[in-house]
Amino acid sequence: MPEQITLRQATLEDVEAIAFAELELFPGEAWTVFQLAEEIEHPDRRYVVAEEPGRAGELLGYAGVMLAGDTADLHTIGSLQEHRGIGQALLGWCEQAARAGGAERILLEVREDNGRARAFYRRAGYQEIGRRRGYYRIRGRSIDALVMQRELS
Repeated sequence: MPEQITLRQATLEDVEAIAFAELELFPGEAWTVFQLAEEIEHPDRRYVVAEEPGRAGELLGYAGVMLAGDTADLHTIGSLQEHRGIGQALLGWCEQAARAGGAERILLEVREDNGRARAFYRRAGYQEIGRRRGYYRIRGRSIDALVMQRELS
C-alpha cells in the first residue's frame, strides 16, 4: 500500500463525503446518502475509505464489497486522485475482506464503455466472464455491463 494513504473501515460519519464523491465520479448513477448508509450498516457488506495520513475526513477514495458465501461482489470503488495507487489499495482491501468472509472468488460489473476501469481490473487479474445487456441506464442511454471475476485462492 502506498505510504501516502491510510485505509480504514467506513462508518456512517463517512456517508456524506462518499455521497459527494459519488456525484463527482459517477454523476449519472451516483448512490444516495440513504443507499450508502444502508450499505455501510448492512451486516454482509464491508466498506473502506482512503484518507491522507493524519488528515482524517479528507476522503481520497472508497470501496465496498458484498459477502455472499464463497462468492463476493465488488459493489463500488472510486478514487478521487489518479496515479497514487489508491484504487489498487482499495481493491486489495476489498479482496482481503472477501477472503476473510469466506469468499473463494470475487465478481464485479463494469460499464462496457469504461475502458480505464476495465484495464484496471484486467491488470489486477480479473477476467471477463459475461455481459449484462442494458444493465446501466444513464441519461436515457442503455449501456451493457461486463461481468468480471477473479479467483481469491
